[in-house]
Amino acid sequence: MILIENKIIDGKALSEKIIRGIRDSLLTRNDLKGLAVVLVGEDPGSTLYVRLKRRACQDCGIPFHQYNFDEKSSEKDIVECLEFLNKDEETAGILIQLPLPDHLNTENILNAMDYRKDIDGFHPHNQANMEKCVYKIAPPLPLGILELIKATGEKIIDKKIVVLCNHKLFGAPFKCFWGENNDVQVVTTEDTSWKELVKDADVLIVSLGIAFFISKDMIKKDSIIIDVGINKLHDGAIVGDVNLDDVVDTVKYISPVPGGVGPMTIAMLLQNLIKLQDEKGS
Repeated sequence: MILIENKIIDGKALSEKIIRGIRDSLLTRNDLKGLAVVLVGEDPGSTLYVRLKRRACQDCGIPFHQYNFDEKSSEKDIVECLEFLNKDEETAGILIQLPLPDHLNTENILNAMDYRKDIDGFHPHNQANMEKCVYKIAPPLPLGILELIKATGEKIIDKKIVVLCNHKLFGAPFKCFWGENNDVQVVTTEDTSWKELVKDADVLIVSLGIAFFISKDMIKKDSIIIDVGINKLHDGAIVGDVNLDDVVDTVKYISPVPGGVGPMTIAMLLQNLIKLQDEKGS
């Protein structure tokens, strides 16, 4: 299986390899608990992500339970569902599909979930631990990015790593992963030095939600770029925050959109689910 071709890190192929390994490891188990997903409304992106997560669970024989709520549902109704799932012995992990509709208080709803079943690491308890690098599982998205970079075979030591994002909390896991042996900077476009930091980055992780924001004149030659952005153009095309065609001759490796971070996030989510169940049973 070719995981890297023409500088492109194939997240789809890598995720399929990981999911295949998970499926094989579960063949002899009869104690599997399920993943419960709470979906509020009919946002197309959220609906797609939930469908992909369902398919991945089914491929591995993992029970999947979906709890759908109307877009106008009350916070009380959703919290009551979470209270049930917190106590449900057949539920190993809970995923609240974000974003939630504007009238709902996201923090209150995340707080209502048992942090020990939080598959995404979004519960405030788990977020606080992540900032201190004290955690049992890391969020699937940064874990997926970690695996994509591992797939390059590059040694991440004495590197300048820049995470360009909208909220600095997003970058906390990367400081835990690489902070001991590297210079990890988490910046937003509101920081006055972000352009200089991006230009000097050996590893650049971009999560802004702005199509084609990063071009070749903004990056360092032979850098590794992980593109987290998912943007839909007027013609329906899905593209990243990085102009891949523009930068591909400059970078050493880059993850594409689609086919990069997205599939890897789902693979890591399944790994987290199994880990949560095994730790509870140990």
